Amino acid sequence: MNAVAMAGAGRASRPAAAAHVVAGAGVLPSDVARLASLIEVEFLTEAGWDPVARVLSIPAGHRLLGWTGCSTPGCARQAYDRDGVCGRCRHHRAEGGDDQSADGVVPVRPGSACAVAACGRARGARRYCRAHYERLLRRRGEAGFDESRWCRTEPAVEEAGQVSLHGIAAPLVVQVLYGLQQRTREGAKTNVAVLRQVAWELRALQPAGLDQVGAGSIRDQHKLVRCFARHARRALLQPETECVKDVWDLTAFGLAGVLDFTRIRQPWLRETTKRWAADDLPKRRGKDPVAPVRHYLTGVAALSDSLHAARDDHGVDPARLGRADIDTFLQRMAFLTGQERLSPDARVRITREVKHLLGRFRALGLTRPGGPAAGLGEDFALAAGEVPRQSADPEANRDLPVEIMRQLCEHLPVLEDSISSREVRVAVELIIDTGRRPDEICTLAWDCVEHDPDGAPVLVYDNHKNARPGRRLPIGQATADLINGQKARVRARFPATAPAQLKLLPAAYANPDGRRAISENQLCERHRAWVAALPPLLRADGSEYDKTRVVPYAYRHTYAQRHADAGVAIDVLATLMNHRSLNTTKHYYRVGHARRREAVDRVSAMQFDAHGNRIWRAAHTMLDGGTHAAGVPVPFGTCTEPSNVTAVGHACTWRFRCTSCDHFRGDRCHLPDLHTWLEDLLTARERHLAEAGTSSQPADPNEEITTVRRLINRIRGDLDELTDQHRERLQAAVDATRQYRTGLLDHRLEPTP
Repeated sequence: MNAVAMAGAGRASRPAAAAHVVAGAGVLPSDVARLASLIEVEFLTEAGWDPVARVLSIPAGHRLLGWTGCSTPGCARQAYDRDGVCGRCRHHRAEGGDDQSADGVVPVRPGSACAVAACGRARGARRYCRAHYERLLRRRGEAGFDESRWCRTEPAVEEAGQVSLHGIAAPLVVQVLYGLQQRTREGAKTNVAVLRQVAWELRALQPAGLDQVGAGSIRDQHKLVRCFARHARRALLQPETECVKDVWDLTAFGLAGVLDFTRIRQPWLRETTKRWAADDLPKRRGKDPVAPVRHYLTGVAALSDSLHAARDDHGVDPARLGRADIDTFLQRMAFLTGQERLSPDARVRITREVKHLLGRFRALGLTRPGGPAAGLGEDFALAAGEVPRQSADPEANRDLPVEIMRQLCEHLPVLEDSISSREVRVAVELIIDTGRRPDEICTLAWDCVEHDPDGAPVLVYDNHKNARPGRRLPIGQATADLINGQKARVRARFPATAPAQLKLLPAAYANPDGRRAISENQLCERHRAWVAALPPLLRADGSEYDKTRVVPYAYRHTYAQRHADAGVAIDVLATLMNHRSLNTTKHYYRVGHARRREAVDRVSAMQFDAHGNRIWRAAHTMLDGGTHAAGVPVPFGTCTEPSNVTAVGHACTWRFRCTSCDHFRGDRCHLPDLHTWLEDLLTARERHLAEAGTSSQPADPNEEITTVRRLINRIRGDLDELTDQHRERLQAAVDATRQYRTGLLDHRLEPTP
């Protein structure tokens, strides 16, 4: 509800509360007076506002509201064309007359005001000033002409830079001035001519509020009206009143965007979801706290569609819902996935989120008597086992090949020259060099480079996704030079703005002071246009590379893979990526073939059989196929039995008895597994002794304990013969081998459906 429409609902306010905006307006509704109180006197002064005449006299030199004066000497009119000459002077020049144009308005002697409501000029012998009298004579012959209405709606004779709001209802005047203030404070320019057109239409239509002005033929005019209406509406927003609506303007919660609940068909489910969202939204953190809530709304909408389609009553009564409706929902999700109308990942996510929400509804007490979901049965819920299994994450491969990166870097000048701006090119180069997320680069402060005690440059940025400001990343000198060059350009462009308020990559529009940065959406859009315009990107073998994979975030994965290939330890790489968990870092790179072969060969040179005897031979691996020519992975080492190797580990009839088999091999990378197995065997021996003589007495594991201990001692003793340097290199190889081997083993041991 807009401020004017709410006028009758609020208490009246004292006229003095809005006197600096609309003098003599009488008693204003409380909401209008509240909006007027938010209009700054400083803004009204710089815009030349007269609260009595209700006329804006905007100075020509205003940076956002200003206008261009006619270049003809002695002419004070506004010039609308690029040549800087007003229409009257251009007409005079075309006729060969004097460049100086007359005022156009015949002066009248002082007296009463013109009868036109918007006009503040004095009238002559008639009811109107000379200019309005001439306009009236041209209109009187029209059929159905209403002179009294014409007096109320006819615009004033405005001078250059003037916009008259006379004749417009006081609540509308307040909305226009507040919207103009907020638009100007955001750094957007407003055309005086378009603002004058807005005033003319408001004077003619006299709507109850700005949001009731429909779209017309002048696009810019109604774009400005919508902007003013949005600012006026948001100024009066409150979370308590917004929560009752079906579409939330998240400005009321200090966030951006909207939340739409209209896709939820059942009133009880819609109200319940709104109660949950009001409780959950303030708890969200990170770069986009609204995105998870929108995901949940998608899940609820899917449940709503299922109830609406499957039930005769469309699921409007929660007390009649039960287990059968949950089964129908699960079957619907499986059907949509089978029809490829829903992806498997979306099915898992929706089912998991619906399960979570149904539990939260009950935890919040919304199913109790008097709640919006009162009477909802306890069997209308999902168990943990009913959520489909999430498919395993694929091996990291979002990085861009070296040859593709080389081609992209060669075309970087095109990004600046033909499609985008210097700021977008610098942003792309910084993402490539630093591996930061696109939003972290876009919002870099102007002074974002510092130096370590040794003088090396460091990039200071904010990790918005995880709310970790002031992160420090070592960078190369070439990257620092790129940033310093951009700093110099920005400083020259905005010399009057304090450096602490500047952005390194300022937006090109609505940004007069350089305080607003380019947006991530703008960067991604222009990057996508640049990549699409490039010639085909070719791999090393001459095949064409899919351009849809070239996105700004792929540069972050490429950064991680570049460091992993250079042998950077995973804990160091996690620090560079600003990850708290090493598991997160593992998703950003893969162990290359060369590193796998080197690691396996180095470790396999120190293999031992089940009796602790060293096996002096090199392992020739077939990593791409997932098997070893000399063996396949087993839980505690490697199996070399020929038939089992041929069957990729699926032909052994003595599983988990490897340490008693002559075909078993162990090495340094299996020590953690052997220690774990030894602890299990010792526990089993204690059970054997405790249950001696009973029918449930387990087998005696002493023999296997001796074998495992001998193997562990032999492997550890062999390590003592190595130097510290060789031991460190071996440990690095062990880590790489275990990472790859664990993935193979988990896949092999997964139950067959």
